[in-house]
Amino acid sequence: MSRRISQGVLVVGSIGILTNIADAIGSGHLEPHHAFAAVVTLGAGGELLKERRPRAARALYAVMSVLLVVAGSVAGARAWASLFKGADYSWLDLGLGVPVVLYVAVSTGRLLAHLSHRASKSRRTAGMLSE
Repeated sequence: MSRRISQGVLVVGSIGILTNIADAIGSGHLEPHHAFAAVVTLGAGGELLKERRPRAARALYAVMSVLLVVAGSVAGARAWASLFKGADYSWLDLGLGVPVVLYVAVSTGRLLAHLSHRASKSRRTAGMLSE
């Protein structure tokens, strides 16, 4: 993503965070979908810091991932439970829950593939050293 686009996303995400804070204060409770403006903002911040401060960028990406999984899981679980009970549910929360499940599945697959690759590389290195 270009630097200018990341800066724009950071500004719009920050406005979204402020709007969601005002909404949470006005309504008296925090909804799971209020966290998604923060997810977008953290992603844009990580993108902006990627070249100059890679460790800080990785930390922002980690926080973003955890926030995405927690907020999406809560939103999706509530919506799916309401759907199966036949009660009223939010299409927004239901729609947010599905991509989070896919995100967790893909991330878990990538992590397992990476760990498997590292293990096989270690075995090859150990085999070469014992010869």
